Amino acid sequence: MSVSLEGREPLLDHRLIEFVARIPLKFKFHEGTSKYILRKILYKYVPSEFIERPKQGFVAPISRWLKGELREVVKEYLNEEKLRRDGIFKPDVVSKYIKEFYSGVSINVNKLWFLLMFQMWKEKWV
Repeated sequence: MSVSLEGREPLLDHRLIEFVARIPLKFKFHEGTSKYILRKILYKYVPSEFIERPKQGFVAPISRWLKGELREVVKEYLNEEKLRRDGIFKPDVVSKYIKEFYSGVSINVNKLWFLLMFQMWKEKWV
């Protein structure tokens, strides 16, 4: 899912899918409750206050990462020379975002993150 954190890889195992397809519907949906059998199992191991609460999002600390342990990665992948050579992004615009970000000017940090992720992806796969 684009840049989401969700990971459902275990559900891609064909043996699991084949097994679940054979489970009777009454164990999957019971008295208005979906995922019935999974919930019954979960209640054995996880306190109900964690299960019966509203969904809540998770925000990754991107700004902290980029200012901390990923600072050198930003320099490596988003340097003007590399961007100029690639010819995809305007190096002066990207440099402006980087300078503003590191000087404390409030910018949309997701732009920087997406640029970094794209450059890393491109270097590995293109």
